[in-house]
Amino acid sequence: MAATKIILEEQGLRDGFQTLSQVIPTQKKTEYINRLVAAGLTRIQVASFVHPKLVPQMADAEAVCKQLNKKSGVVYSGLVLNLRGVERGIDAGLDHLACSISASNTHSQKNARLTLDGAKNAFKEMVQLSKTNGITVRGGIQCAFGCRYEGYINEDHVLDMVDHHLEMGIDELALADSTGMGNPKQLGDLMQKVVEKAADIPVILHLHNTENKGYANFYAAVMAGVRIFDTAFGGLGGCPFIKSATGNIATEDTAHMAHQMGYETGLNIHKIADISKEMEITLGHKLPGQLYQMVGNDDIKMI
Repeated sequence: MAATKIILEEQGLRDGFQTLSQVIPTQKKTEYINRLVAAGLTRIQVASFVHPKLVPQMADAEAVCKQLNKKSGVVYSGLVLNLRGVERGIDAGLDHLACSISASNTHSQKNARLTLDGAKNAFKEMVQLSKTNGITVRGGIQCAFGCRYEGYINEDHVLDMVDHHLEMGIDELALADSTGMGNPKQLGDLMQKVVEKAADIPVILHLHNTENKGYANFYAAVMAGVRIFDTAFGGLGGCPFIKSATGNIATEDTAHMAHQMGYETGLNIHKIADISKEMEITLGHKLPGQLYQMVGNDDIKMI
């Protein structure tokens, strides 16, 4: 009997790079994308279409998309936060866009310059424009498990936003623990309800390890039926508009844990770890991920 598949979407090129002060050259970004595909990644978020003055690292979003050596069976996506972002994503030639808004009114105003009500109206327009142009839409809800500005986010409020997203006709549904405030009990309970609501719509979970609960939350979500997760090589990541934001759960660490639990990811952990090791040298400091520091060391046993 084949092992159950867990799919990891690589967010290192977008979430991982967006807070770095050191700008990564476009050619290096495309090299990393090709290497991640060679490592088995079948979903990669390559950029976000946001204002370059607010997120300078994403100023070359169109250039990155232009240089993509697209491989059949691989989803190359972009994050969009408004209608202009959708237009740019379409013009850049992407056929998969992550249209995302926040469950937190305060974070929404800092991240997208929109109130929550305004963001919900904008979301409808983003989905409509995307679908009109044949784009696969991933509908996202940021700060679904807590906000550094507002604190606890009511579960019923999140479920209402889930209903709103589903009613808009999205193709995929993603919830994000953008602040890393979620805990395994909270996450498991809510994600079970979300998976049931979504029915045949794929559910994706975006986890940050800010409070060192990211991998426990991954386990809780797997037990709740989630099978697609956002990760970033080396554990890079963080939102520029969230206080104390730190990285995503690391791609290689998550894949290794999934393999130990008996799930299949199709990923070559050694190839991903090599990218993280190179990024450590580029940045001049260790990354948050743990496994990349051990992979390839013959003195350390891996199971």
